[in-house]
Order: sequence, then structure tokens, then C-alpha cells
Amino acid sequence: MGMTLLQKMGWRPGEGLGKNKEGSLIPLQLEVKMDKKGLVSQEELHPRPVMPVPVATMSKCLAGKHPVSLLVEFCSKRHWTAPHFDLCFEFILFVLHNVQVRVNGVEYKPSVASPNKKQAKAEAATISLRALGVLPP
Repeated sequence: MGMTLLQKMGWRPGEGLGKNKEGSLIPLQLEVKMDKKGLVSQEELHPRPVMPVPVATMSKCLAGKHPVSLLVEFCSKRHWTAPHFDLCFEFILFVLHNVQVRVNGVEYKPSVASPNKKQAKAEAATISLRALGVLPP
């Protein structure tokens, strides 16, 4: 395309480019890229080494989070269904709450009942996270 434009303006192969015909004898040769891989720089040709995530940084992001929210985040990152909490009542002089949680088809139930629902749900989430290996035993 460029050569045809130059020829329309009066340039002939073998002549120098420019007003006084003192430039380069051949126009720029361009490579046409026909594959669909995209443009790649020299830095991208050599992949960077992937560093493993240290355990210390993982424990930092776990610190201070509620076990139920931690379990929901873990399930969403793994593309599992959301954990399902079932409330089981036990009557011994006064009402104690026991919650079992179903994560990815496996049920986890704490062995000790809790005095309120919120604490029972957190205890069930903690037990399931320990069984899944997210929290240390």
C-alpha cells in the first residue's frame, strides 16, 4: 500500500527517498501479523516466577473476621453453594441452641451446645472451617 502511494507521487524503485532523492533506497519493510495472538513485548516472553502465598499473610486476612463470614467467603471463592445452617434445639432445664452447618454436602455439628443462636452458629462455622483446613486445629 505504501509503495503504491509513493509510485503515485513519482517515486521509482531504486531511487532514494526524499526531496533531493538522497534518502534510503528502499522504503520500510513491514511485517504483517496474521495470527490472533496479539502483540507481545520482550518482558512478557519470559514468565515471572510465581511466589507462593506465605502462611503469615493468610493468617493476617483471617484474623479478626467472624467465622460465619469467613465460611461464606471460603465457599464463594471455591464456587460452592452457600453454607446452610440448621438450628437444633436441646431442652435441658433451659433452652440451649445447637446449630449444624452443611458445606458442600457435608454436615458439621459442634459437640457442645451454646447459650444463644449467634454463638451456636459461630461455633458450627468454626468447626467446619477447622475440618476444611482453613483454620488451624
